Amino acid sequence: MSLLMKRRNTMSTNGLDEVLERFAAIAKGTHVPGPTERFSSYAVSNFRGGIGKTTLTFNLSFEVSRQRSTLLLDLCPQRSFSEFLLGDDVNHAGPTVYDALLPKVMPGTDEPDYQELLHRVSVTCPSFKGGKVCSLVTGAKELFLFPSSFYNALNQVASLPDAKKVKQGSNRILSALADVIAEIKTTTKASKTIIDTSPFFGGGTHLAWSAVEALIIPVRVDQQSIDALELTLDMLTNPTMDFIRLNERAGRTSVPKVHAIALTHCGWARQKEYTPDQSTQAFISKVLDIAHENADLFSAPNPADCIFLMDDFHSAGRISGNKRIPLSSLEIGKFFTIEGMRLQVNDSLERYVNEVRALANIL
Repeated sequence: MSLLMKRRNTMSTNGLDEVLERFAAIAKGTHVPGPTERFSSYAVSNFRGGIGKTTLTFNLSFEVSRQRSTLLLDLCPQRSFSEFLLGDDVNHAGPTVYDALLPKVMPGTDEPDYQELLHRVSVTCPSFKGGKVCSLVTGAKELFLFPSSFYNALNQVASLPDAKKVKQGSNRILSALADVIAEIKTTTKASKTIIDTSPFFGGGTHLAWSAVEALIIPVRVDQQSIDALELTLDMLTNPTMDFIRLNERAGRTSVPKVHAIALTHCGWARQKEYTPDQSTQAFISKVLDIAHENADLFSAPNPADCIFLMDDFHSAGRISGNKRIPLSSLEIGKFFTIEGMRLQVNDSLERYVNEVRALANIL
């Protein structure tokens, strides 16, 4: 059998046809059931920047907050998610997630006022009006340095002579973000929590993984992102890598499920509507192979049900991020000026919105 025939057979048996069929229905606006399990907390996480993660998180947060009270946290030191939601107010927003985490990791430092941590998103981002209560805890530039404090604290605990105290101390540190969220929820009563993380695992992202029940992993259709996906899944299972190794030291057994892989920047065939081009299909097939090899990590018995295809959103994505307007609040045909360029929202917006809503509907 030729290599080409083998490749085609693999693509037809690993769930590719199923994913393409489901995507075509989603793009047309048809409701398609995804994974049936639901979780209360999610981290949007990957180990590569520049793939549209924050724009996706912003739009998912909007869609989820239409139906559910939502708590949002920004664990990325670049604070892009906070800027999307607060605009210029981000520079004088008061206490941050860093201020809340530090006392948990380094006892003796002052705890912030938890009421001052929360920002009602609809006040600073008017597009969020009309939904359920949506609150944000902002990111902080100090999170760039936080991994040093985080791992120093873990190392100090590990040096204790009493194994029981090592376990208790490690668990206390790894529970830092979960404890912050629990304290906040006594006030907000939020039913969903969504965390935007950085492209680096150390510190904030590590704590996000320790706090949530499930992950949403954006993956751009290129080889670097495929490599990053493999690294992500390896970190969820490999006992020699930090996440599992430190969990075991703390006596922790919970590992977040992979609830969705959102394949971004998909390209489309010109001859057949709602069909990704051959290059995109090859990357989808690679992701499916990786997913099936790690099936136990996924929230659905069939990992193919957790694969979602997303456009790069073109001009609409730039407008959404720059103007802080969710995709579903944009109008087809309307013009915006961004960095001196005049951009128009084109007819593809309807497909983009359908893609985001399909993903939001499984959260």
